[in-house]
Amino acid sequence: MVGCWAIWEHRNKVIFDNVEVEPERVIRRARDVLLEGVGVSEGVGVRAEVGRPREREEEDGGWKVPRHGFVKLNVDAGVKEGEGVHTGVVCRDCNGDVMWGVAVGREQQWEVSMAEACAVLDGMEEAVRRGIQHVEVESDCLQVIEALKERKTGRSGFALIIEDILECSSKFQSVIWLHVSRTNNCVAHALAHCFPRVMGKVVWDDGLPSSANSAVRFDKIVIE
Repeated sequence: MVGCWAIWEHRNKVIFDNVEVEPERVIRRARDVLLEGVGVSEGVGVRAEVGRPREREEEDGGWKVPRHGFVKLNVDAGVKEGEGVHTGVVCRDCNGDVMWGVAVGREQQWEVSMAEACAVLDGMEEAVRRGIQHVEVESDCLQVIEALKERKTGRSGFALIIEDILECSSKFQSVIWLHVSRTNNCVAHALAHCFPRVMGKVVWDDGLPSSANSAVRFDKIVIE
């Protein structure tokens, strides 16, 4: 199944992005996804999430739409030595439709928890810019979600980003912090990994990159 997914992902890059793909890269991509799924990362061929702790994940029942009147931000980050930090954010409405997406690349060499927290901040700041008032924020990093729920403060770099997020959250009428499985955070994951070595911010208002669009199409959407 993973092999078929890797072939499909790279097929879309060839057709829609006019990118040449070596067969060996497809094989490495499938292998790395499998290794990541069992908690082992070799960092070959993809932006490996170095040192990322294995965390308790919510039941894999599918991506759940936000409650009425809310939008949902799914966020993720990718860290690889020598390539800096990349974050991905996707905003979706109560029907599961994509409203917009963001990817940000930075040269900083941060630990994973800081990168994941920065992904939340990137999403919150973009939502503020767009005038959103009610938001659910989903991340597959349990450490970040617990820190936000407990409103933890401190002097570490991680704690300072958490404080920035909490300050930003005061600009909304309602904010809900949610932990989600990596499987159900695949669109944000795709955005965080779509532009390795590219620094700066990219915003999509009309369609996402092919890899993220593929993730949207394969999402199992749950409407409660």
